[in-house]
Amino acid sequence: MDTNSQFVQKEMRRLVAISCMDELCPNSEFQELHKELLLFSFGAVRVTVDYGKKLISIWNSKPLTTSPVRLFNMKDAVADTLSYTSLEETLAGCLKSGQLQDKYYKTLLLKYSNFLNNDDHFLSA
Repeated sequence: MDTNSQFVQKEMRRLVAISCMDELCPNSEFQELHKELLLFSFGAVRVTVDYGKKLISIWNSKPLTTSPVRLFNMKDAVADTLSYTSLEETLAGCLKSGQLQDKYYKTLLLKYSNFLNNDDHFLSA
């Protein structure tokens, strides 16, 4: 993992930690961050988080064909529910390494940069 990728991962872990400070009732922006991160990580079409019950519900579509284009139908979605003990650890565990992931994480960092309160230019590296 190169230095830029390590920095992106470190900043994402920091953002996740900040977003989970009030794990029972995060503000609406952090709830949106959690959903965006989970949607990307699981390749899901829909995600809900029940912070009180510590449950994550994930809906993934089943492909209708074996074609590489992979057409999806929401009515055939597969639902799964995961429980967690620590939301921060769960979300940090969703962070993966790779060029695509780094690009996506940079967009999240840019979108939520006002919560990081630092002057580093994480997108310039």
